[in-house]
Amino acid sequence: MRNKRNILAGLLLLVSSANYRCGGPVEPGETSAAVTSTEVLDVKAAPVQAGEWTVTVSISGSLRSRSVVEVRPEVGGRLLSAGFEEGDFVRQGDLLAEIDPANYTLSVAQAKAVLGVAQAGLGRAQIQVEHARREKERADNLLRSGGITSRDQEALVTGVRDAEAQVRLAEAQVDQARAALAIAEKALKDCRVVAAASGLVQKRYSDPGSLLSAGAPLYMLVDNSQLELECLVPSYRLAEVRTGQQVEFTTPSFGDRVFRGAITAINPMVESDNRSVKISARISNPKGELRSGMYARGAIVIGKEPNALVVPRPALLVESEETNAGSLYVVDKNQARRRQVQIGGIQEDRVWIREGLTPGDLVIVEVGPELKDGSQVRYQSSAPERGR
Repeated sequence: MRNKRNILAGLLLLVSSANYRCGGPVEPGETSAAVTSTEVLDVKAAPVQAGEWTVTVSISGSLRSRSVVEVRPEVGGRLLSAGFEEGDFVRQGDLLAEIDPANYTLSVAQAKAVLGVAQAGLGRAQIQVEHARREKERADNLLRSGGITSRDQEALVTGVRDAEAQVRLAEAQVDQARAALAIAEKALKDCRVVAAASGLVQKRYSDPGSLLSAGAPLYMLVDNSQLELECLVPSYRLAEVRTGQQVEFTTPSFGDRVFRGAITAINPMVESDNRSVKISARISNPKGELRSGMYARGAIVIGKEPNALVVPRPALLVESEETNAGSLYVVDKNQARRRQVQIGGIQEDRVWIREGLTPGDLVIVEVGPELKDGSQVRYQSSAPERGR
């Protein structure tokens, strides 16, 4: 009986103590709050390892032909033939078109006739100067013997001078006529329009039968064997860029195929609107696969870093291109610790960390919004990134 009383008293004591909390009674319907433990986050982490990194400066721009020739006839007239179509390859010296030469043939004949008249006039002037000189010599003899007066002799001297002037005038007229003939012959020759450079016909402006004026565009020739890539480089990376450095790029037309060239020119001025510098790279294109106007995206190869610390791109939280600063999380004694780092470069899904990490550090490679500095974490191993 006494044991039953003791058990009943113990039960009453438990019920009584359950009705109080922290110095006061619990209101009806309330329950005691359970003490929660610190939440542990599951994360993926990978150890940092050193590897080779190719130091680059990202670029993008357009390809353009180094040789673009607009063919314009130097004479006007009816276009008789234009033998090349758009896309045809033209070699230097090929006959591109022919203009009706009828009028220019007549001009040559006229210029030849004018030259003949001038030459005849020169011949007559030369005969006259010879006659005037003989008359002067006879007058000189007569003057010594007293056969003529000095006034008559002076008149003959003047006649010689006049005849000599007529010869010079006739010679100038002959030269003028020869020049006119040369111009007429050149105009006749220019009726045959030949290619001054090799290239592809990008555009033909006129068809046979058209009446052209001198200087009107006829063909556009483009030589794609040598191209230039024009692009911009941020001014804060300018100190790393040099002429002769290799450029690697891809174009949407050829997918992942990589093309290469070399920097040939760096503009001496920084563009004020975007604080960038224009550079040009020469691209060899012997097969003509690349075309002027294609968009290109790639990088300038600055050098190689043999012992770069590389992490996955998603691990980087904050970055600033102007300062190359960023931050990421590392695992330290099962806690996430935010660490400031200096970025050496970014390539697609990889980041080179120049300062702030050491080999072997565990970097959290997938960062969620709930992750904070000091969070308790439980990590799973992830394959480390390898430098290239």
